[in-house]
Amino acid sequence: MPEEMDLEEVYGNNAYRSDAIPKQKPMEEKGRIAKAVEAGDFLERLPWGNYSGLEASVKPEHVEGYQTRINEHKSFFEGSAWTHLQKPKDMIKGRWQILLQLAGSFADKGLFKAIMACVVLAPIFLYVVEGQVEYLFAGLKFIFGAIVLHLFFRFPFVWVLERNPSLIMKDLGCGYFRATGMVKFRTWREQTFEAPFIEFDPYISFQTLPNAAVTYKLLLQHRYSGWQTTVIKVGQANKAELYAHWDQLQRYMDVTQPLPDIPDLEPYRSKDPTTAAFDAAGKRGRPDDYWLTLDLNGWKSEGYPAHLKKIREFPWDTLEDKMEASVPNLREAAMV
Repeated sequence: MPEEMDLEEVYGNNAYRSDAIPKQKPMEEKGRIAKAVEAGDFLERLPWGNYSGLEASVKPEHVEGYQTRINEHKSFFEGSAWTHLQKPKDMIKGRWQILLQLAGSFADKGLFKAIMACVVLAPIFLYVVEGQVEYLFAGLKFIFGAIVLHLFFRFPFVWVLERNPSLIMKDLGCGYFRATGMVKFRTWREQTFEAPFIEFDPYISFQTLPNAAVTYKLLLQHRYSGWQTTVIKVGQANKAELYAHWDQLQRYMDVTQPLPDIPDLEPYRSKDPTTAAFDAAGKRGRPDDYWLTLDLNGWKSEGYPAHLKKIREFPWDTLEDKMEASVPNLREAAMV
């Protein structure tokens, strides 16, 4: 995608532009009871069109994963889904979900150690209690089987899936599309819903788990149909990060803004016209391979903690909501 290409040839008419959000039709106003039933777990609606510029996807694991993939030439199956055109969400075929959970249990070294401890200690305990040596022989069989499964899921299984991701993934064409301004996500089984990005309202909701822990999630709800999709979910201590995730996603979709400066998008900065022009003017203020060559230890110990502090201390509630000027009754008809 050449830098000199006309922006209008790259970005469609419906691409999201924060400085030119078109007028939209009013929302259907629901009663207080209907809102309580449909959105009882909604905490707040987030604003549109004004940004902090703080990135969410720059955790040390994001940087480390990116550097590893590039330096070791890993396959695309191991990499992030981010590109300058699409942040896709593929659907894992249902019949594979249980097998993948089993594979994860045996391939993970920590979980495998726990499994092995149970497999070793159980027959010894039964032998001590029952006094039958058969339990020890049975235990040896289970130990051998566990080792075989560990080696299988850790090596040949992963090798095959890396080279044949279509075995378990089905591309439904879902994602957030910067060039067209469209959002498409799965609703039920293989059915999908698609609408312009500007027709969604961002909310933070909460969920209380059986162990009394609370999780928060950023979701987008289509204001005219009610369909919604979850962007990301975080733990109770990380709620502030959801504001940064919304900030980052908006700038990813906003063609008047450069791509978010995150590791997974670094290879694509020169391919996106707005971002390429931004970088060429020296406005990025970083080398082209900033994330690739970043000192990971320094980022873990000092860089990221300082960045996270900025996210938690930023006055998110002071950002003006440009969408309220586009949707006549947004403030009155929104869920919260």
